[in-house]
Amino acid sequence: MKIGNKKVILPVVFLFIIAIYVGFNVFRYERNSKAISRTVMYLKDSNHREENLSSAISLNGGKSENTCVYFASGALRNGGLMVPDATANTTELMDFLKSKGFKKHYDLEKLKEGDICFTSESGDKNEVPDHTYIFMRWVDSIHKDAYVCDNQKKDYGDTYHKRNITYEAKINNEKKSRAIYYMR
Repeated sequence: MKIGNKKVILPVVFLFIIAIYVGFNVFRYERNSKAISRTVMYLKDSNHREENLSSAISLNGGKSENTCVYFASGALRNGGLMVPDATANTTELMDFLKSKGFKKHYDLEKLKEGDICFTSESGDKNEVPDHTYIFMRWVDSIHKDAYVCDNQKKDYGDTYHKRNITYEAKINNEKKSRAIYYMR
């Protein structure tokens, strides 16, 4: 049995592969968008935020310091993105998000509800981030401060709070780094 003309088969196979690739990426984008929407809805409830913070502290051996990744990961899990419980630092969280199709974005003006932000003390985009939080909304049209959710209740009084985005600040004599990028 003779299979058709190579000039016809190769383009058809190529188009089929492209269609699968595009379809997979569209599916991944839709899945991630829905998980982020559910994460944001989860974080809008103060009881959920408190439960999430308690869980993050528990995963961190009972210590509230350095629980930002546990907090963000827990919120994402509650939204349906199954971040492993053992994800403990920003590098691991970024690697997980990348494996799920999230990409780094550097234009902070384009932040959207649910974006996962990363900060750096030096502001260097190549430095390993020192903190992560989930962007909720801009405070105003100036786009310097935003409402975010993270583990820093002890500094801000709530896990949902106003935070500096585009500049370095001090809260309770503690330096708060600026955002260097976000993942979506």
